[in-house]
Amino acid sequence: MKCLTVLLVALLLAPLAAATAADDENLARIVTQTAKPAECLAPVAILQIDRRPVSVSPQGFTLEPGHHTMNGRALVNVDNCPVARGLENKAVPPLEADFEAGKTYYVGFDHSSKNRAEWHLVIWKTEPSADES
Repeated sequence: MKCLTVLLVALLLAPLAAATAADDENLARIVTQTAKPAECLAPVAILQIDRRPVSVSPQGFTLEPGHHTMNGRALVNVDNCPVARGLENKAVPPLEADFEAGKTYYVGFDHSSKNRAEWHLVIWKTEPSADES
């Protein structure tokens, strides 16, 4: 009886998984949790998209394709990337970009410049969906 229940649950969830995969092909995926300290890229916690407050997972979230702005907070590790002394918290302009459906965008905070005024959010990697590779 347990096997039958598991099979029924699996059969009921299969269309949902297929629908989610199809929906993901129509959306852009954004990942912000990856740090690359040697390249002076810090992970970002996105707090605003299109000037609206949001609560999204740094492991990945989806976004309608099109032009968007986003901003947030980063925890910068300056062990590999020395910085000139100055104000600890500095506002940076939001990231502005055109996001395409079916692609994954890796967003980070570039703090490679010694001048904090030049620090900014970047898309440091873009991957096509499985269908496009």
